Amino acid sequence: MVYPGEHLLPGQLGHFFVVLALVSSLVASICFFVSANAANLQLAASWKKLGRISFIINAFSLFSIFACLLYIVASHKFEYYYAWEHSSKSLDYRYLLSCIWEGQQGSFLLWTMWHAVIGMVLMRTAKQWEAPVMSVISFVQFFIATMIIGVYIFGIKIGNGAFLLTREFYIDAPFASHADYMSLPSMQDGQGLNQLLQNYWMVIHPPILFLGFASTVVPFSYAIAGLWKKNYSSWTRAAIPWTLFSACILGTGIMMGAAWAYESLTFGGYWAWDPVENASLVPWLVMIAGLHTLVIYNATGNSLRATYLFFILSFVFILYSTYLTRSGDLTDTSVHAFVGSRLNWQLRIFMLSFLIPAATLFAVRYKKIPYIVKEESTNSREFWMFIGSLVFFLSAMFIITATSLPVINKVFGTKFVIGSDPEFAYNRIQIFVACVIGLLMAATQYLKYRDTSRNFFFKRVWVPTAIALIISIFISLFGGITYNKYGAGYLGAIHLAVFAAVYAVVSNASYIWIGLNGKFKAAGGSVAHIGFGLMLVGILISSSKKSVLSYNTTGINLRFDPSSKEKSMENITLLKSVTTDMGTYHATYVNSDSTNKFGNILYFRIDMKKKGSNES
Repeated sequence: MVYPGEHLLPGQLGHFFVVLALVSSLVASICFFVSANAANLQLAASWKKLGRISFIINAFSLFSIFACLLYIVASHKFEYYYAWEHSSKSLDYRYLLSCIWEGQQGSFLLWTMWHAVIGMVLMRTAKQWEAPVMSVISFVQFFIATMIIGVYIFGIKIGNGAFLLTREFYIDAPFASHADYMSLPSMQDGQGLNQLLQNYWMVIHPPILFLGFASTVVPFSYAIAGLWKKNYSSWTRAAIPWTLFSACILGTGIMMGAAWAYESLTFGGYWAWDPVENASLVPWLVMIAGLHTLVIYNATGNSLRATYLFFILSFVFILYSTYLTRSGDLTDTSVHAFVGSRLNWQLRIFMLSFLIPAATLFAVRYKKIPYIVKEESTNSREFWMFIGSLVFFLSAMFIITATSLPVINKVFGTKFVIGSDPEFAYNRIQIFVACVIGLLMAATQYLKYRDTSRNFFFKRVWVPTAIALIISIFISLFGGITYNKYGAGYLGAIHLAVFAAVYAVVSNASYIWIGLNGKFKAAGGSVAHIGFGLMLVGILISSSKKSVLSYNTTGINLRFDPSSKEKSMENITLLKSVTTDMGTYHATYVNSDSTNKFGNILYFRIDMKKKGSNES
């Protein structure tokens, strides 16, 4: 049957490049693998060259897929289900990219494109580590390509295709049997982008976050290469800049996501321990732990075994977070998890295909990994850096375990719950993590590697300690921190955490001048600690001052969604032009406006006037 109005060429080209990306990534992985194991240098060089060509083809294919998909979405080719499902004609052009990574196929594509960029850089910079490292990365590319190919093999579905036609998706629907279905009113426009995603953060947040996801494969690949080639230590120098890059980019992506959540979701603030946000936080925490143990090893020779473990787990947790957010297991507990993709088995194979070989290789080679028999001195920098790394790791383990409870219950038939107040269940643990990390960031840099005299340490640390104590006392007394929701004990922990965070900022700023004589080029660690400390101060103060303004005192209790878990008495229904009491404010719903340049977003104007003031 001929279907007038369909434009099949973009989809056919896109699917061709998906197949090419799948095949080329597998060929590249095999070629780099053979090159890494070849005893003959000439043979190794030949296979490496073929691997490079295959990976370049893979990179070209991926960007071609993206170009085809962008063309389909931008030109409103609604005969393709992806365009019909995620875009519309009224959508502002700025959000066309958001349409692509709103869907699972587009987000997988974004992830693998960043792998391609990273791989191109590594082929020029990895030198003797190129073959084993690129073999791992190419194999990851192969698995991600299977997620977007969308074919059936012996009745088993492999991946979800991005170029599926709308009539193919709704194959049993009556309209799909009509040749002129493209003329139907329902096909003249798409379903449109989720309004929560029509936000500038969703244009820039996913690319940064997925670059962070993609970058974790590099320290992982170096660690696997070291175990594979039995060259246990020389890779660490090459891995440091990539580890710093990964920690920085992934952290930035997480903070951007928190900003988006704060603006669009208002589901308890900028974080609220949402499972999807947790799934991206855990790999970052483990990566930070690995970064510090890597620095320890390069300075003292200690903690190499821990570094291997942390780098392996950071990437495995990226794969696990992919499973959590895409399997559909979190749709009842997260406000922005993907719905089920019917690829749970494929996602599990993806994760296990890297977890099992990596864990096996680590276990087999464990005793051969260099280590120093003598224990570190408790007066040494490396000892307390390792304690800090361990705290980050244990924090990550707690978060991922609590986040995984829906999966655990589904697999084992259990009924574990984190509590009636999930936010507090996390905070009561993480508040003490903040205290410990703040104190360690403040004091550890004043210690020397291997051993430090107590007089040397206390002579340099007492001044920043006194300054931080004074500042934190002023914040506690005059900062309006009156968070009594969970009792005096929790409030005391907040005040302690404020001191620890302020201490981290003051102490590291002081160290730049006292310990480094103002040499900012050597102060990367201190600057990072200052930034992290400032973030902790902001989080603690803003969270502890949080209060509900919208307690319902009107007597009007409209529950538009009976299944919602929101506390209905903390929501007020505003009537147009009626001034309503809202805590210390008077709120008046003025009007709504949909005639704006931002597409089909509906804006509501609400005037907030503080009681006893003429200012709005």
